[in-house]
Amino acid sequence: MSGYGQTTVPIDALRPTEAADPQVIAALADDIRSAGELRQPILVEADSLAILDGHHRYHAARALGLKRLPAILISYADPRLSLCSWSERTWSREEVIEAAMRGKILPMKSTRHRLDPEPQTTPTALHTLR
Repeated sequence: MSGYGQTTVPIDALRPTEAADPQVIAALADDIRSAGELRQPILVEADSLAILDGHHRYHAARALGLKRLPAILISYADPRLSLCSWSERTWSREEVIEAAMRGKILPMKSTRHRLDPEPQTTPTALHTLR
């Protein structure tokens, strides 16, 4: 897995940072239900449990009643993690954490977090996440 640890995290402990599209959430929940597995973990900042990548997967999992989610936990201090933006507006790491801690959700697709190298992931069966 390229040196990244994949674990499961209680879904109620996670802190969203960005808005998500309800139509995408519904379609993704249907896809996950049909597949019987989550194909990719979400990316979570280790200290704050802020969701860095995977907001639609998070909301789809909640809609499916899952109790846990597979996640890669990583510190913002880790040099393998970079933060950029999908738009002209740039966000700082502090703003992302503040959004998570205060519940002041950023607009959809505000931030883009990348891991280098990209992680190799293993699908997780839904029955293990209930």
